[in-house]
Amino acid sequence: MRFLWTIVLLITGASTFLPAAEPARVVIITPHNEAIRQEFGRAFAAWHEREFNQPAIVEWREMGGTSASLRFVRSEFAQKPEGIGVDLFFGGGLEPFLFLADQGFAEVYTPPPEILGTIPPQVAGVELYDPEQRWYGAAISSFGILQNLRVQQLAGLPPASRWEDLARPELAGWVAAGDPRNSGTMNVMFESFLQAYGWERGWQLIHQIGGNIREFDRISSTTARSTALGQTAYAFAIDFYGFTQVAALGKTNLTFALPDDFTAINPDGIALLKGAPNRVTAARFIDFTLDEPGQKLWFLPLGHAEGPQRNSIERMSVRPDFYERFAAESNIQFSPFNLRQSFIYDAALGRDRREVVATLVGALLVDPHDDLKKTWRSIIAAGLPAQSLAELGRMPITADEALELARTGWQDAAERNRKRNEWQQWAGAKYRRLR
Repeated sequence: MRFLWTIVLLITGASTFLPAAEPARVVIITPHNEAIRQEFGRAFAAWHEREFNQPAIVEWREMGGTSASLRFVRSEFAQKPEGIGVDLFFGGGLEPFLFLADQGFAEVYTPPPEILGTIPPQVAGVELYDPEQRWYGAAISSFGILQNLRVQQLAGLPPASRWEDLARPELAGWVAAGDPRNSGTMNVMFESFLQAYGWERGWQLIHQIGGNIREFDRISSTTARSTALGQTAYAFAIDFYGFTQVAALGKTNLTFALPDDFTAINPDGIALLKGAPNRVTAARFIDFTLDEPGQKLWFLPLGHAEGPQRNSIERMSVRPDFYERFAAESNIQFSPFNLRQSFIYDAALGRDRREVVATLVGALLVDPHDDLKKTWRSIIAAGLPAQSLAELGRMPITADEALELARTGWQDAAERNRKRNEWQQWAGAKYRRLR
């Protein structure tokens, strides 16, 4: 008997020193903010341990924004074409994923049918996932106007129901927007103007609104925050920044409006990168994100038992059933699957001329912003003459020339710099003429 107890004690003691299960690991490059990274990292680790009896670690690679993240990926694949030591690209809208797929940087992955079957192929005419299964929409984004109702009331400013309203002269200094050279969100919003109104009318509106902008913020989250703080009364905002601020400060203080003239709907994607070193765990992260546990993180409010626990996220789900199932619990009050409009955002066109449009906005509006504001005030003081408005929105290149430039000479750094300098000088001369 004593011998048997000795054996039992030896086995029990040995088990105490057995190494814990090695954590599964996944490396993700993302432009998502810290709130999303914290919530998805925490929830995925807990889900992975429940489902696979193994801890998991998410290692985030954060480069500062969508454009910077894409530049990093492109640069790394140029040096290491078989793989860059990163498993997933997560977030940044749709255009980055079209680029990743076109360049062969995204690998095919097919989620289980019980997950993929809950997601329609399209929303509002826009694909929710790649027919060749190289990327998937993880959430849905819409773009609108965050408005500070208190500031509007105190300053005697009107509510905005259309994008065109942001060009009204009395809004000078009260509008917030970001620099599309740093923000994929802002790039889509400016591109949407050009698609909805056409190249000429779109740029005219962009210039007028640009004259009303207080300052161009480097990142889109700062834009929404300035309106929430009352520094501005209107902000270009992606829906989740708008919903988050409204949830925090209340519907009597802030509102987020989808403009009546057009609303761009865009999936926010996730893709498995070529040569992913942790492919099994990366595939599980995609499944988690598309299935109910991940979708509830987007959709349910802060503090809900199945929602985010420390940070409000407030994103629209890619699952249509969520909008009815959780209508009483979610702060999201409308479904993009019910949206009825003729405008359909052309993500492929936006991707093709993305860098050219961003550089044009930077060279014509952001860099010479003080000159633009002075010129806009001069035009306002003169009574908004039609000829001056037309001249203000005049562009140095046509839509066809912009697309041709994007497809041919834009990969040459020297050519990009030359064009940027040329456009800055052209804009300066135009503003001086108009003043």
